[in-house]
Amino acid sequence: MLVRWMIRRALRDVPVWVQVVGVAALLAYIGWYSFLRMPTGGTLQSHSYIDRSIYSYWVNDNWGGNLGPFGGKTSCCWSFEGDTAEVVWIYGRTVEEFERGDKQERHRMTLPMPERTREDRYLHVHFLPDDQVELVWSPSFSSPLADQMVREYPKDD
Repeated sequence: MLVRWMIRRALRDVPVWVQVVGVAALLAYIGWYSFLRMPTGGTLQSHSYIDRSIYSYWVNDNWGGNLGPFGGKTSCCWSFEGDTAEVVWIYGRTVEEFERGDKQERHRMTLPMPERTREDRYLHVHFLPDDQVELVWSPSFSSPLADQMVREYPKDD
């Protein structure tokens, strides 16, 4: 009741047409923000096709966690903006490598940010042999490149 009185009191000297335009502008902004704006958030879904563990990785400074050999993980929820993606990863070390004092092996790669649709929620990060990385957006938990990658980079048992 008090709020209604305060709103009426504040708007009593504002012409009705200005009030209508203001409400219409506010509704248009809410509609654009909710339904038309391209989303910037997403989930990192990682896939490893290498026989080494990844101690830690980042995409545009968004931490993706760690990854076992030929494994996969999910890390949520991040903001991805811009036309490029900088992927940084550190390989894990074995006990022997650690005891010898071997340095951590850090890699960095800048890639173009893949095309994205409004439905895409998952940024799939594929770690490949020879320190290569591929990125692809997907609306689902599974990567559109998964079948291709399994054929190209089979796990040697």
